Amino acid sequence: MKKIIMLLMMMMTLAVIMVACGNDDAAEENNTEEDTSSEETSEETNEETVATDEEDTESAQAQQNAISDEEVVEEGQAVATINGEEVSAAKYNRIYPTVKNMLQQYGQDVEDTDAVKDQVLNELITQELILQDAKEEGLEVDTEEVESQITALKEQSGEDFASILESEGFTEESYKNQLENDLMRNQYMESVIGITVTDEEVEEYYNQLKEQSDQEVPPLEEAESTIKQQLTTQKQQEKQEEISAKIEELRENAEIEKLI
Repeated sequence: MKKIIMLLMMMMTLAVIMVACGNDDAAEENNTEEDTSSEETSEETNEETVATDEEDTESAQAQQNAISDEEVVEEGQAVATINGEEVSAAKYNRIYPTVKNMLQQYGQDVEDTDAVKDQVLNELITQELILQDAKEEGLEVDTEEVESQITALKEQSGEDFASILESEGFTEESYKNQLENDLMRNQYMESVIGITVTDEEVEEYYNQLKEQSDQEVPPLEEAESTIKQQLTTQKQQEKQEEISAKIEELRENAEIEKLI
């Protein structure tokens, strides 16, 4: 159960990483290649994310343990500002292992820590730009849905709740904030980009997860929002060109400063 919960939490923290991976200079250099390989990449990512066996969990944990002291930013400082809004070192440090692991899966050189750092910053900047534009669009998060998901996670994890959060680099407050941001980005993708996930798609994904897992999977009503997040991420990959164009537009109109 613990591994399943950690997997579902991991899905929530990967809201736009896959889009951001194709959203910087590397994407511009390989634009043609991305058009011909996007379907293969999406299929591979789906398989990797759906897999819930112990080997996958241990692999992600091993990658996280591979982070050196030099790659960690001192807590309390900002790593970037976007239109005057600071991005904290805590957010950077929390997402760094995940981005590094994703880059490694894509065959990129993660020994080049400067390149990994730039990718992490680009991801955080992308997330913040989307959140700011979502607020400009008047989008709001359903606080009851946030509280419901937090309660469900507590019920699933029991006494392990705090330790599970800590293993992923969260406190309860920071995880709640992350969840609110993820739900906000979901709304943005639906209302601005036109990405929607149906109940039928969620149920189909859930049944597939149950079939492929040899461990207990939470009830559908508890996992529904997280699965919807994952399916949204997959559809983001399919609309990568459109999303990249929108993010580039936001970047051009934003004041961005990287501080590390």
